[in-house]
Amino acid sequence: MTGALFFVFGLVLGSFVNSALWRLPKRKKIIFDRSECVHCGHKLKWRDLFPVLSFVFLKGRCRYCNKKISAQYPIIELTAGFGILAVSKYGFGFLENIWLSVIFALSILIFIYDYRHFLILDRFIIFGTAWILAGIAFFQRPNLFENFLTAAAIFLFFFSFYFFSKGRLMGGGDPKLGFVIGLWLGWPMGVLSIFISVMIGSVLGIFLILIGKARMKSKVPFGSLMMLGAWIAYFYGNRILEWYTGLFMV
Repeated sequence: MTGALFFVFGLVLGSFVNSALWRLPKRKKIIFDRSECVHCGHKLKWRDLFPVLSFVFLKGRCRYCNKKISAQYPIIELTAGFGILAVSKYGFGFLENIWLSVIFALSILIFIYDYRHFLILDRFIIFGTAWILAGIAFFQRPNLFENFLTAAAIFLFFFSFYFFSKGRLMGGGDPKLGFVIGLWLGWPMGVLSIFISVMIGSVLGIFLILIGKARMKSKVPFGSLMMLGAWIAYFYGNRILEWYTGLFMV
């Protein structure tokens, strides 16, 4: 029953992510404006807003102008639903799973927004930092200082690349996002997540260059890779570290 509840909660958060992805570039209000069709601008009614189900019942078309609705909407909603369901299975308390669910939804938003626009908005950083600090304080985690040191180290590491390359190697949002990830995951998972994202970026970049889809100077949405690395470290970090340390044990 709890799993089903978190799955539905994930669908709702995924719907919010979809709305934010469309509204933010247009400088529209995220919360207070009513949803509307991206084609005809018609204000949507409550029956048009059920995550996934409305898309299925409407056969992927707007009720008012009959134009196709992007498959992005159910894909993001289902990704959030199943992702948050997976988070809820890790055995934390109900409220802590709610806290982690919001972090997961924010991660999807950052991942897609940076992939599309090569930009990490300050409002993502501010909300993420506030939400993580609130969770650490509420759940009385004893490692706040350690997490802060990890966050500061990651920030300074990335900021040095940004500063000395004058923004050519890294955008200004990446150090800030690194701080948020370090504050959330702490040591050693925060550092591991960065290592994972760098490795994924390197392999992906080489592959794209080899097939002619990118060049050495092509932009990379590193914020997207950082969010991917963060959740790989969250779910599989202990296994990765055990495997790595096992390589040096006789």
